[in-house]
Amino acid sequence: MARFYRRWEGFLFILPFVIGFLCFTLGPLIASGYYSLVKYDMLNPNMQFVGMQNYVDLFSNPDFAWSLGRTAMYAIMAVPATMVGSLAVAMLLNQKVPGIAVFRTIYYLPAVTSGVAMLTLWRLLFRPETGLVDTVLAPLYGWLHITNPASFGWLSNPKCALQTMVLLSVWGLGSGMIIYLAGLQGIPDHLYEAAELDGAGAWKKFRNVTLPMLTPTIFFNLVMNTIAAFQAFDQAYILSTGTGGPSRALLMYVLLLYNTAFKYLKIGPASAMAWVLFVIILVLTGINFLMSKRWVHYD
Repeated sequence: MARFYRRWEGFLFILPFVIGFLCFTLGPLIASGYYSLVKYDMLNPNMQFVGMQNYVDLFSNPDFAWSLGRTAMYAIMAVPATMVGSLAVAMLLNQKVPGIAVFRTIYYLPAVTSGVAMLTLWRLLFRPETGLVDTVLAPLYGWLHITNPASFGWLSNPKCALQTMVLLSVWGLGSGMIIYLAGLQGIPDHLYEAAELDGAGAWKKFRNVTLPMLTPTIFFNLVMNTIAAFQAFDQAYILSTGTGGPSRALLMYVLLLYNTAFKYLKIGPASAMAWVLFVIILVLTGINFLMSKRWVHYD
C-alpha cells in the first residue's frame, strides 16, 4: 500500500508539467496540423477541407521563397559570428583575474534584458543622422566621402539592414558565452600541463586541447543557434516596425508567418508555413547530428 501511494505521489508531482504540455504544446501542435489542411481565416469561421492545397499555394508564393532565402542568409552570417564571438568572450572571461565575476555578469546582462526594450534602443541608436551611431561615426563618413549619412542607412538601406540585424544578434551573445564558459571550466588542468611539458604554446594548446575537449559544447551551441536563427522574429519585427522593410530586406520567415496569421488572418496558410519551418529545422538538426559523428568527441 505504501508503495502504491509513493507511485501516485510521483504522478502528482509531474501532473502540472503534463497538463501544461497537453494544453500548450501538444494541443496547439495538433490544431496547427489540422488548420494547415483546411481553408480557414478568422473572419470566416466556416472551415473547408482543402488537403495539401495550402502547401501548394505556399510554394508558389514569391514571398515564401524570398523570406526563406533572407532567413537562410541571416543564419549563414549570424550563427558563425555568434559562435565565434561568444567563444572569444568566454575564453577572456575564463581568466583567473581579480573582479572577473563582475565582467561575467556585465557580459551576460544582454541575455536577460527584455528583447523588445533592447531592440527599441538599438533602433534609436541607428536612426539616420540623428542617431548616436551616425553621430559618433561622422568623422569616418567624411574620410569615406559619405556626404549624406542617411544615404548609408544602417536600417533604411536594403544593402545594410540585414547586416545590421546580424550585428545586433552578435551583441547579445551572453547565453552562448555562459555555455562555453561552463565547458571551458570543465576541461581538466592536467591536459594543459601535459601540453606545456611538450612545449606547446598558446595556439597549440587551444587547437589540440581546448577545441577537441570543447566540441560537445560547440555542437550544442551550433544546434541551438541554428534553430534560433531560423526562428528570428523580434529583431525583424522591431527593426522594421513589422513591415519587413526596407524593400523586404528584413522579411524573415517567422515575420511573414506572423503577418499571414495575425495581419491577414489566414490561419490555414500560416499553419502550413509553421509545419514547413518545423520540417526545415528538423532536417538541419538531423544533418548536424549526422555530421557531429566526424568532429564531436565525448571521451
